[in-house]
Amino acid sequence: MTPRVRAVLGRALAWPTTALLAAALVLQLTIRDRSLRFSALYYATPWSVMALLAAALAFYWWRVKSRPLAVLHAVAALGFAAGWLVEDWVWRPASTARGELRVVLWNVARPNGRHAGIAQWLREQQADVIAIAERQPRKKDLMDRWRAAFPDYEFVVSKGEMLCLIRGEVLSTEEGLLREGSYGTLIRARIRGREVTIVQADIAGFPRAYRGVVLDRLREIMAENAASNFIVLGDFNTPHGSQFFRSWRQVGAEAFESAGRGCAATWPTAFPVLSLDHLWSSPRLKAVRCELRSSWRSDHRAVVAEFDFAPYVRP
Repeated sequence: MTPRVRAVLGRALAWPTTALLAAALVLQLTIRDRSLRFSALYYATPWSVMALLAAALAFYWWRVKSRPLAVLHAVAALGFAAGWLVEDWVWRPASTARGELRVVLWNVARPNGRHAGIAQWLREQQADVIAIAERQPRKKDLMDRWRAAFPDYEFVVSKGEMLCLIRGEVLSTEEGLLREGSYGTLIRARIRGREVTIVQADIAGFPRAYRGVVLDRLREIMAENAASNFIVLGDFNTPHGSQFFRSWRQVGAEAFESAGRGCAATWPTAFPVLSLDHLWSSPRLKAVRCELRSSWRSDHRAVVAEFDFAPYVRP
């Protein structure tokens, strides 16, 4: 490839990428994923990805001696990086609190050979609730392994490859809460002498899937259970910055936002850019500590949270 051809191809890629970044910035500052037409672009261009693309363009324009364009893209990269630090990071001292209720959420990425190590790590957490997404390979049943690894827990196995382990008593379950290719199960349990209601969800992750209907439904369920010890958690395949979660914060709280520290992104493990795994609670459960744990055994980071039971205060 001749230098002239490389130069033409470089510019042919650079300008569309700049236009893409401009469109992504407009989405971030306005409707985000409210419109199905533009939602795939919003999900594909979080602040961290925009910062990396802008930095790469700055380097390219510097190499081809277009200094003004290089400076422009370098400034854009710094702005995107600032947006990432503001929106995707939580800046507070690390908590050492121990709560009355310990909950673990982890998408374990359909383990087979990794199952023993995953189960061992989960046992070590000594959690009261363990919510597992993608519990097994599509064509292999690992439920006997799960039951052998957690003999002291009650099991709730749900569609959507979900598994919830309760160290207590399961009082009732209800499946089919969600539609549109998503899954949701409501679990009522007695844990440490208190009744706790859990909704475990797995939301369709197709780039063109519209999350609004199912997320609004989950918000309604959380609002209906505001006066109870209520948790909704799972792999939502939707980042915390989604437009749909703005109304959620009026009726509940997300554990990492409330009691975590550091980067809120949970996927992919090697370089987390999207906060796909959520753990929300009603005002009756106050998060006192939340950590995200990375492991080579899954492409998702695990969410480990501790809650205190709190009296209900009518809004």
